[in-house]
Amino acid sequence: MKKLLLVSIATFSFTQELDNYLSPLNNQLFELELHKSLTQKNMNKLSWVSPITLSFERSWSNQIADGWHPSNRYSIGIDQPIFKSGGIYYGIKFAKSNYNLSSATILDKKVKLNTQAAQLLFSIKQTKLNISKLKLQIKNSKIELQKAKELFNAGLYGSEILDSAIVKDDEANMALLKLQETIEDLKSAFRKISNKNIDTTPLPKLRVLSKDEFLLNNTELNIVNAKSQSSKNYAKVVKSKYLPTVSVGARYSKISQAQKGTKDAFTNYNLRVTMPISVNTMNDLEIAKLDSMIDSIKAQNSRKSMRIEYNNIIKRVTIINKRINLASKELLSYRRLFKSTKGLYHAGQKSILDVDLIKNSMRIKALDIKIYKTQKSLELLKLYSKVNI
Repeated sequence: MKKLLLVSIATFSFTQELDNYLSPLNNQLFELELHKSLTQKNMNKLSWVSPITLSFERSWSNQIADGWHPSNRYSIGIDQPIFKSGGIYYGIKFAKSNYNLSSATILDKKVKLNTQAAQLLFSIKQTKLNISKLKLQIKNSKIELQKAKELFNAGLYGSEILDSAIVKDDEANMALLKLQETIEDLKSAFRKISNKNIDTTPLPKLRVLSKDEFLLNNTELNIVNAKSQSSKNYAKVVKSKYLPTVSVGARYSKISQAQKGTKDAFTNYNLRVTMPISVNTMNDLEIAKLDSMIDSIKAQNSRKSMRIEYNNIIKRVTIINKRINLASKELLSYRRLFKSTKGLYHAGQKSILDVDLIKNSMRIKALDIKIYKTQKSLELLKLYSKVNI
């Protein structure tokens, strides 16, 4: 898992099926965030190295009776821990694990934003299909309304049936306006993410990811696994704080007016062993240990949740496939019905309105199949929103 995490961070790519729909600014933003994370890692990895201290001091003294005499003092020194009971080693590991966590979080955000753009494209397509379907339903409503008027005028229908047909037609037109409003909102949301042309950008052709692909390349699992590893390393860093630390120091000094019998340039060395004793040592260690255990359990729970989510999505896709197959069979029935209705029309037993009604219903069923296929893609996108292959 750790190797896969590092590979996915390094490539920073999307799946072969899913293009990069993000705008140049969004891509640049994520690249800068990743670069910042890498720079932070490099800085934290060297945080155990103490800085070299440069100093200059100018002083005045009236120790000599003839007045005030200035003197300068220059020095360069360092106080460097060389042994922290494993703290240096685990501090470096903690810096790396923090980088993995930060990078995994950035990658997850980028994958989700890109998938959101693809989801908006599919939703736009689905809404367009629903608009086409509703327009056909409105045509059928008008046909039914016309037939109701003819029967009402002939005294075969009551006014309540005619009123019901009018209300149905009005409701369909209101629904059409609502869908047209929805598609504009979807286009606006897409333009905030991407610079691509909505009308010419091809939709991705998605496949069903295997469970292994979904789990091994899962960006959300990468985050919780990196968090768990970071907590483990931090617990060891905390432990090292309360163990002995060995430091060496060196300072080179030069003064402009040394006292008689002393050098004007000299070096000091020191060796220091320290070990803090705090009343909160055990509490600090216990909290770090508990954080590590909590993050480890969260990682296990997340993996279980992802398995369940994968199975649930696959079941929904299976149900949609059954709807597609059923709608395909119904479409064949409509085609046969349309053919027979045309024959009856030519025989004078059906009106042209009956032919148009069946024809529109047949087209509606064909649109239903396309809508179901779009729903299937939207379900598959839920898998793609969590992986980087």
